[in-house]
Amino acid sequence: MIIVLKPHTAPAAIEDVKKHIVELGYEPRVIQGVERTVIAAVGDELSHQSLEQLKGMSCIENVVPIQKRYKLASREFHPKDSVVSVRGHKIGGGHFQVIAGPCSMESYEQFRQSTADLVGCGVKIIRGMAYKPRTSPYDFQGLGEKALEILAAVKKEFNVAVVTEILAPSQVEPLADLSDMLQIGARNSQNYHLLEVVAKAGKPVLLKRGLAMYVDEWLSAAEYLLVNGCPGVILCERGIRTFERATRNTLDLGAVAVAKFDSHLPVIVDPSHAAGVAKLVLPLAKAGIAAGADGLIIEAHPNPVNAMSDAAQQIPSAKFGALLDELKPWITLAGRELG
Repeated sequence: MIIVLKPHTAPAAIEDVKKHIVELGYEPRVIQGVERTVIAAVGDELSHQSLEQLKGMSCIENVVPIQKRYKLASREFHPKDSVVSVRGHKIGGGHFQVIAGPCSMESYEQFRQSTADLVGCGVKIIRGMAYKPRTSPYDFQGLGEKALEILAAVKKEFNVAVVTEILAPSQVEPLADLSDMLQIGARNSQNYHLLEVVAKAGKPVLLKRGLAMYVDEWLSAAEYLLVNGCPGVILCERGIRTFERATRNTLDLGAVAVAKFDSHLPVIVDPSHAAGVAKLVLPLAKAGIAAGADGLIIEAHPNPVNAMSDAAQQIPSAKFGALLDELKPWITLAGRELG
């Protein structure tokens, strides 16, 4: 339920409403605007008392039920676009970021060179993947703990923001200390225990859509993060599994539009995992921008031919500036501001 307070309600009255909400068995979440304050009452509406009785309070304008299972992620709770800051770099609300980096860290030299190339052409947030979830146990799984020193050294040298994928609760503490944003990958997007643990790390979270996930399931996963105190969630459409084999996954641009309509959270697109081949990354990136995306996450490697994972879809990092130059007019036309 959303409790809408009358304009310019006094702080003491807001606290009184919050107290009543708690007494009825709900958790109050407050959003204060310039003139008006709204409070989301989070809880099980079937097992607790009705909040309709709060309409009798003189400071309350309305009590509005939210029918969707994702309440904090919905536009009913937060009508305006949210802006998530990753070490000062904004995503959402007209702010656009291109996140880039290799599929995984393979060596100090590889990660340093890709970061140098990408920072040199204006990328503000780098992919720094220490662990990789792979379908086959025989495929390269990432450097694991060995990557932490590399990540720390390169991040310090270039003073750049980093996003890192989390595969298990045990990885949260060491990686949260090094990362500016944590990523939940497609395979873990409905691992609700992991979502709860990651949410409490105090870092923004990039939440990828699962391979066969409905949009409402995706937004419900975001709700797990928000309910557990995550300071900012960014949704990432990376393509879903369909009957089509021409691309690695089918980039669902409709889902981007739906997520933007139904949720206030920023939405970015991963054209690399959708394409599966480098030549398709640019057109899919343009399509994502046109569909309303607030950013892109693209794989780039100093020498893609020799990459230990996802070689075919990675852009040569030395040529990334040319790709950015082609994207900039599309970003401008979409009414977004890069970086």
